[in-house]
Amino acid sequence: MSLLTLPSSDVQKDPPEGAMSPLGHEIQVSNDHDAALPGVKFGVPGYPTVLDPLEQSLILRYLRSKCHSWNRLQTQNYILGPGPIRNKKTPCKGSIKTYEFREIPDVNRQARGSCRAIAIDCEMVGVENGRQALAFLSAIDFLTGEILINHHVVPSEEVVDWRSEFSGITEDIMTSASLSGAALESWREARNRLWELMDNSTILVGQSLNYDLEVLGICHAKIVDTAVLTAETVFSSIIPTKPLPRMWSLKNLAKDLLGLEIQNSNRGHSALEDAYAARDIAIWCIRNPEELQMWAENARLREKEHKLAKSRQKHRKGRSKSNVPASLSNRVWGSGAKQDGYSDDFRLSDLAEELGWPEDYDPWSD
Repeated sequence: MSLLTLPSSDVQKDPPEGAMSPLGHEIQVSNDHDAALPGVKFGVPGYPTVLDPLEQSLILRYLRSKCHSWNRLQTQNYILGPGPIRNKKTPCKGSIKTYEFREIPDVNRQARGSCRAIAIDCEMVGVENGRQALAFLSAIDFLTGEILINHHVVPSEEVVDWRSEFSGITEDIMTSASLSGAALESWREARNRLWELMDNSTILVGQSLNYDLEVLGICHAKIVDTAVLTAETVFSSIIPTKPLPRMWSLKNLAKDLLGLEIQNSNRGHSALEDAYAARDIAIWCIRNPEELQMWAENARLREKEHKLAKSRQKHRKGRSKSNVPASLSNRVWGSGAKQDGYSDDFRLSDLAEELGWPEDYDPWSD
């Protein structure tokens, strides 16, 4: 039974025509700058979940309870805290120095209509020293589904790898976006644009958000990370100061929980599609706690089976290697070689079969 029971017709559908968000804007599922870049498509997965005003309040209440603890965020490599604490850390992949990170201004703007929760996703490109920089930002109002930001962002460093197969961005596309005025001019402008929509009480939602916040230079403690949320459900016994042993990808979560196929475009990922997918996964987890527990139990069993299979295979490999005849280890494997009574037609596959090795297993490949 779901926590929040609604008619099925309300779960996945387009926003009603003329629907208004709390910010006073008509809800849209596309944006104006698409026309400026006719070669770029920004996908939305299926039909984004629509929440009526009553359920928005309920979902927000439960979403607040899902925000991760400070310890969990630190363990998952989020950069938090005041300057002296931040400066001791190093971004995992982002190129922004930690002393340039900023906490969301401590000003309550709710009276002026700031969003109470925002789902975001970023696309990154590779820069020097194996780091990455922001190249696209999508942000949507978590409760209404309204698109707030959907723009390219001009990288602040020289790009050495556009990662087009994943980012969907090429140098020509970025140049076109910049010249047409469709791109934000830097990660700082992107951060400021996002901050115009929120305050320090706003909840940020997304998949593996630590990487997105790294390229935005943002410290924020009110986070619902769908990768962490689902993994914590699977590994519920692991304390927040210990790393989670595994997290599931957005693509797999969307398929398992929502029945959605995402990230299938041959033009790379869509940040907008991913932001909507993360939003809908979080909503699904809140609406369906029993189904989430069932998914987690199945995932936990699969993990145990996988570990057991690996352990057995490792043990079998070790035992099999110890059973290899000593003379075999000194054998010359050249063409026509003969040694210690082994005939020319000796095959490793014969030995593998005799010792019970898996088909095609090569013990010297480990």
